[in-house]
Amino acid sequence: MWSLKTKIAAGLVLVVAYGLLAIGVALSLPGSNVVFATDGDQLVASLPGHRTVTVSAFSDGQRDVPATARLVVEEPDVLPDYAALNTLFATHQWLAASLAQGTLQLRDTQGALHPLTPQPRHLTALPGLFWLQLVCGLAGMMICLLVWVPAQRDIALHSFALTGLSYVLFSSAAAIYSTRDLFIPGQLFMWLSGLNHVGALLFSASLGAFLWNYPRRAPASAWTFAFYAAFAVAIVIDQGQWVATPVAGFHLWVMGIFLLGLLGAAWQGWQTRGHASHRAALRWVVLSIVAGTTFFAGGMILPAILQVALPASQGLLFTTFLLMYAGMALGVVRHRLFDLERWWFSLWAWLLGGLLVMLTDLLLAMLLSLSGPITLTLSMALVGWFYFPVRQYVWGKLFLRNQPGLETWLSRALPAMLTAQQAQQDQSGVEQALSAVFRPLVQERLPVRAARCSVQDNGESLHVPDPVGPQTYLLRHAHEGERLFTRHDVEIASLVLSLHELVSQTRTARAEGASEERSRIRRDIHDDLGAKLLHLLHHCADDTKPLVREAIRDLRDLLRNMEGHSLSLEAAASQWHEETARRCADHTVTLQWQEDLAPTMLTASQFSEMTRILREAVSNALKHSATTTLNVTLHCDGEQVSLQVENDGLPASSECGPSRGLDIMTTRAMKLGGHCTHGAIEAGWRVQMQIPLLTQGGT
Repeated sequence: MWSLKTKIAAGLVLVVAYGLLAIGVALSLPGSNVVFATDGDQLVASLPGHRTVTVSAFSDGQRDVPATARLVVEEPDVLPDYAALNTLFATHQWLAASLAQGTLQLRDTQGALHPLTPQPRHLTALPGLFWLQLVCGLAGMMICLLVWVPAQRDIALHSFALTGLSYVLFSSAAAIYSTRDLFIPGQLFMWLSGLNHVGALLFSASLGAFLWNYPRRAPASAWTFAFYAAFAVAIVIDQGQWVATPVAGFHLWVMGIFLLGLLGAAWQGWQTRGHASHRAALRWVVLSIVAGTTFFAGGMILPAILQVALPASQGLLFTTFLLMYAGMALGVVRHRLFDLERWWFSLWAWLLGGLLVMLTDLLLAMLLSLSGPITLTLSMALVGWFYFPVRQYVWGKLFLRNQPGLETWLSRALPAMLTAQQAQQDQSGVEQALSAVFRPLVQERLPVRAARCSVQDNGESLHVPDPVGPQTYLLRHAHEGERLFTRHDVEIASLVLSLHELVSQTRTARAEGASEERSRIRRDIHDDLGAKLLHLLHHCADDTKPLVREAIRDLRDLLRNMEGHSLSLEAAASQWHEETARRCADHTVTLQWQEDLAPTMLTASQFSEMTRILREAVSNALKHSATTTLNVTLHCDGEQVSLQVENDGLPASSECGPSRGLDIMTTRAMKLGGHCTHGAIEAGWRVQMQIPLLTQGGT
């Protein structure tokens, strides 16, 4: 059973992880060399060199799309109908794809074209409005977490916690797309907008369920169910676009569910008459909720519903929801909301205690420096440096008495051991595990292997035999010199050795199982699929036989890779030359093959991946461009293999096949520790690959 602090810590880790995920998604959005802004209904662009033009359209050389201020709209659901919303998503999908392909240009009102080049976004480039929305959403979730974890479980608390979850969902999603530079993949835009709608509708439903169940339970559970049923129905209608406009499919549902929730506050007021404490708590809750939601409803929801004025900045309005959660936190202090009592104060003290100590010390230091007494400054320094550590030490010795248990040393030893073994296969990891568990000041290796673990030098050192080599690990001064080694440490060291044996047995069993399964699969493929392909080769038409032979060759390469057999580079080059020549002949393309090879061996993985890279490069040249001549240059200097494929035809930009193939080639080269580049050259296309022979990647 987890302690309260452990649950809170786990929850906070999840909140922080979600925040980092949102930041990562925001950084993944493409930027460009041009800064866009709006001037009324027009889109203006600041070009490199501080020149500003009015954008009339975007072009990829084949298609022009009109440029309007709608492209940089902060919130897409304020558009008049779902058709406009879908058009916006589709336009952004085309813009992002064209920018990534390097074909996007903007056309100004004078008809001049200006190329746009993609640029990565950096952390410092994220605008302040992004951080404001994200931090407010995370802060609201953390407040809900601190209320929900220690409180007694009931429907009101669950609903309140869901408001925090929904708040961080819709605020973080909006933070990403509302602060984009301009470009965002349309699919991602659509998903983020959908997440924003899910969060907003869940927020209204959870808030309504909360108001109907706090401080008194609703007259029937059906009331609570109705709110979440309405949420589900609204999501289906909105995301399925069963109606014509976002107003009917989203905004009216958000407002309607929220107003039904406020009716619950009126019912609570009637039920709590004559009960002073409940009535005071209800007033505080309603005041907090109204303060946190009124601004957003009046500044965003109502203008979108009425279509009478441009909504206010959504990012700024999102921050007002934090007023609701801040009011709830103050209500816990003033009115003991949710019956949290001392646990809530203990948790807040745990989280904020360190911050308050630092702020108090800083304030005192500032005051003392202003007053000038040197002796008082030194006294405060001595108190800060010595009193607090001594007090915590005495408190731990007298009251906590926390001795490292099984989970403590195991949590230190196992990760250190596994990390060492993963970094270097011949490492046992015992040395790293002992260092993590005992934290000695000195750790050495003795050339003679001890018979067993033992404490030496009156507790100053610990001898531990290496389980895989003729040596002994000598550890001196446990816990960085804070204590001596004891017989209990001998038992822990023996357990570390037992842990190593268990890990070794597990790894051996896993390797043996994988090897047996690989052999079985290889036999089944050879016996079944190989036989069927040979049968097909002898009975198929003549024009199909080359394809079947190619499939048989691929099958042999696959089986060779599964067997893990190495191959000389000369033999590999011969196979590559033969296959490439045959494919060029089939497409009436002239092949010019050049090779300069040093004697070397390729692993099965290197041969397999390099074969597929060459095959994909040749496929792109033969299938996706008007190629008449193909030049292949293969070079090896003994340290790396270089492969260059050039053709005299440019790939068609409208086809998605080459782009996927190029990405796959890059991934395969990186798997081998090398790299793959590609690009246009004069009137052709070039693919280059360098693979280091010393890196056995992917084996």
